[in-house]
Amino acid sequence: MLYGREAEVAVIDRLLAGARQGQSGALCVHGEAGIGKSALLDHAAKAAESAGMRVLRAVGTETEAELPFAGLHLLLNAYDGRLDDRLSELAAPQEAALRGALVGTLGGGWGGAAAPGEDRFLVGLATLTLLSDLAEDKPLVCLVDDTQWVDQASVEALVFAARRLRSEGVALVFAMRDDPEVVPIRGIPELRVAGLAEQDAAALLADLSPDLPAQVRDRVLAEAGGNPLALIELPRSAADEGWSPVSPLPIGHRVQRAFVSQIEGLPARTRSLLTVAAADDSGEVGVVLRAARMLAIPVGAIEPAERAGLLTVSGGVLRFRHPLVRSAAYQRAVLAERSAAHQALARAWDEDQDADRRAWQLAAAATGPDDEVADMLERTARRAAERNGHAAVVAAYERAAQLTTDPREVVRRGAAAALAATDAGQFDRAAKLAERFAKAAEDPADHALLAVVRGLVEFESGSPRESGRALICGARQVAEVHPGWSGKLLVIGVHNAWHGADAEVVADGVAQLRELRLAPDDPVVPYIGAVEALSRLGSDDVPGAYPLLRAFAARARDVVPETDWLRQFTAQLLLIAGQDPALVHQLAAAMVADWRGTGQIGHLTVGLHHLAYAQILLGRHKIAAVTAAEGLQLATDTGHRPITAHFSSWLGWLAALEGDEERCRVLANEGIRYGEDHQYPHSVLSGQWALALLDLGLGRHRAAFDRMSEHWRGWSFVASRSVADLVDAAVHIDCPDAARGPLDQVEEWTAGSEEEWAVAILLRCRAMLSPADCAEALFMEALGLHQKSDQPYEQARTWLAYGEWLRRQRRKREARTPLRNALESFERLGARLWAERARQELRAAGDRAGSRKPKIEAAASLTPQELQVARLAATGATNRDIAAQLLISPRTVGQHLYNAFPKLGVSTRAELARLDLDAVL
Repeated sequence: MLYGREAEVAVIDRLLAGARQGQSGALCVHGEAGIGKSALLDHAAKAAESAGMRVLRAVGTETEAELPFAGLHLLLNAYDGRLDDRLSELAAPQEAALRGALVGTLGGGWGGAAAPGEDRFLVGLATLTLLSDLAEDKPLVCLVDDTQWVDQASVEALVFAARRLRSEGVALVFAMRDDPEVVPIRGIPELRVAGLAEQDAAALLADLSPDLPAQVRDRVLAEAGGNPLALIELPRSAADEGWSPVSPLPIGHRVQRAFVSQIEGLPARTRSLLTVAAADDSGEVGVVLRAARMLAIPVGAIEPAERAGLLTVSGGVLRFRHPLVRSAAYQRAVLAERSAAHQALARAWDEDQDADRRAWQLAAAATGPDDEVADMLERTARRAAERNGHAAVVAAYERAAQLTTDPREVVRRGAAAALAATDAGQFDRAAKLAERFAKAAEDPADHALLAVVRGLVEFESGSPRESGRALICGARQVAEVHPGWSGKLLVIGVHNAWHGADAEVVADGVAQLRELRLAPDDPVVPYIGAVEALSRLGSDDVPGAYPLLRAFAARARDVVPETDWLRQFTAQLLLIAGQDPALVHQLAAAMVADWRGTGQIGHLTVGLHHLAYAQILLGRHKIAAVTAAEGLQLATDTGHRPITAHFSSWLGWLAALEGDEERCRVLANEGIRYGEDHQYPHSVLSGQWALALLDLGLGRHRAAFDRMSEHWRGWSFVASRSVADLVDAAVHIDCPDAARGPLDQVEEWTAGSEEEWAVAILLRCRAMLSPADCAEALFMEALGLHQKSDQPYEQARTWLAYGEWLRRQRRKREARTPLRNALESFERLGARLWAERARQELRAAGDRAGSRKPKIEAAASLTPQELQVARLAATGATNRDIAAQLLISPRTVGQHLYNAFPKLGVSTRAELARLDLDAVL
């Protein structure tokens, strides 16, 4: 019976009821040690089993926290069917990733060969698909206890899945201890378990210890503070040792001390066996007993501990009654006893099949440097890397460095640990490791690696300026020995410093790049001119930058880079230059397709960022919103904080077009706040542009003009694009002269541009600022250029501006055609604010007919993900194919199609395929 937990039980019961009805959900139950988290999971397990649900359960252990995917291994091993068959049903990249992660699950030990993994988040996607598949037979409940001790790779995979659970019938519950050193689980609902109310605590104690003297009962209630485990254990220790009048220790330590008291009352051989069992991380009773025999501890020594209720043995698995029992058994032993236990356990494991466990046991036994064990740990790190267990890679390399005697090897392994920490998203840890080992680094390769780590840490923590400085400094250190490495560091460093508006560091990086002795075929060579252009943009020599950028763009059209980082950099430079958005779209779409296919989800966020912006430039706003929404979710999950800010700003801009004022403000302000906090000016400008566009669409022309003027800060790709809105606002508040200076700047920046859409925007702006006898010719020239370029939004803005101008010239009848064209385009694009503005202009021009409805009006009612799913389904892709691409479960795909079909007026995929869904994008 659970005393005083009615509210907590109700939350869990609702979660289970939802899973029985096909709705998925997740929950993180947290609180102090002994507070009753495991009891709530016990309730969940019993309630689920009695309702006919499948239950998988795993418990984290402290010493297993460094074994990658050990927790996922334990959870899936609880499946009562043939897991191998289920894995075979996954898409090939997902199957390879999950099999690689779960080496040892299907037979053999953890040291077997792992399938090479491409991305740590692909395992999470495979886990999501597998859990969805397991729930097809009956609803599934996954319970993970002591999550604070589950390895990070498993937690990442399970949380990645939990955040995407929708309609699979899966309930996933994590229980974890409150601890300032433990990173909390974010993105899923929380349930904090507090101490029992006084009345409930008294009832529990009376039920457990009815004969307790009154003074002891009162003291237990006071000391326990409502902690159920303390109410159970403290009465047992009261009679054994008595209590001091003052108790300064936290409740967890007091309860642990109570367990120590119980252990001390056991025979010496039993205490020794408990030390061995506590030092083990597998719970396999055969391993513990083999190790015990090596220490001359008889098998029978386990019986007193079982009779005392400190542990149980069932089905070949040894379990302590509570994690604090295990901790007490281990901590009470002296160093020599613990070391001997770890040595024996290392020998108890198979040398080949269980190499990783042996290595960690030997590392735990070591009391000083040991190169042989360090070598074993490095091999463990490499195997963990193959399974994308990056947190385990960090731990193995770091411990290997501690056990290494050669100073050069110490630095090499430390640098490898630091780099792995960035892969694991542990940027604070990576920074500390890089700082520690940089002081002793002598080899140029180590310098380069540590420079990359520092650059990644600074960029991901939100300081592109400091990132650029770190990379350019590292490039200088390796220039003589490895010019190729130096060139790559310089190119990326200049790019990052430019984003941080650090003109001095940009110039320094370019100067170094010019001096490098690079081979003619070095892949960095074509980028020198583009990097030089960034330097000129940073120093406001924009006219001098554009020939270099155009030359780079022309080369990029002919030679599509092969390596990922070059493709990313090419797309980024073209976006900065405002050159060839169609080519950017081609590059980004190819990157996204490749990374979806191979499951490189960490890289996918970057590709989605470039793709979303290219879609915005091309006026494909509906699909841009879909792309950016997916990118924002992924960037949040993967910890790409700068890209998160960009996605927020662009989604705010798109929300402004749709007229969603509240959403626009929330998203735009997120981008602005991040940019201001981390010296990231382009994020600030993007967010401010979104808010100005909102004001402009709502007719708040003065507010739009003031905002645009305040944040006009020299050249940027945002300034180049947003100048049209500044001109629009200035004209409507009758201050056209105030916009002439910025427009002159943009025309100077883009002088000789070959981009017809960009020239058309400038012609529109000039027309709006020109006398009546010149304006119409400029409008017509702009519209002629729009006809040649694929920019429906900008073309609609020009139709609108022309129609407004005609009406102001009292040519109302002539104004109706361009205004109708604008209205229809805005409606098709989903730009509701601008559609309403065009509609108002039409009414003012005497047109009462309204607009012609777009052909696919029904598609506008789809949510972004419903539209994305419907488009893929229309191509003939299966639910599994779609799920793999969109990083959701197949059952969620089915639910989206179930919702989308009636909205579109279709009932089959064949009918869906006949719709022109791209027409609304």
